Amino acid sequence: MYESDKGYPPAGPGYSQPGVGGAFPPPPPYTGGGPQPTVIVSPVTTTVVMGTSFTDTPASCTCPVCRQNVVSRIEYNTGLLTWLIFGILLLIGCWLGCCLIPFCVDGCKDVDHYCPNCNHHLSKYKRL
Repeated sequence: MYESDKGYPPAGPGYSQPGVGGAFPPPPPYTGGGPQPTVIVSPVTTTVVMGTSFTDTPASCTCPVCRQNVVSRIEYNTGLLTWLIFGILLLIGCWLGCCLIPFCVDGCKDVDHYCPNCNHHLSKYKRL
């Protein structure tokens, strides 16, 4: 059966016959009595914050889980720089407790950023 037998206009180049190759026939032309319906397609916007620089201070960003604009909550964790300074202080003779100072200084630790709403881990700032 041909497209012209069904009341459809002939297919243009690049279209296959109905039932052949999985292509569907084009919809029939609108012949209703009222105005022609219009289809409004609204674009879907996805915001991904790629340029946000997470450092050792709270950062303003959009949480990918709860989709809220938040200022991140930070937590300090022992990282490679802390252990490296500890080892250097231990080697130069600060073994009576002074070598433990890097574990008390936030400036030596890595920083984890969390969403304050849903506690999702946003980023990790590593000193080394």
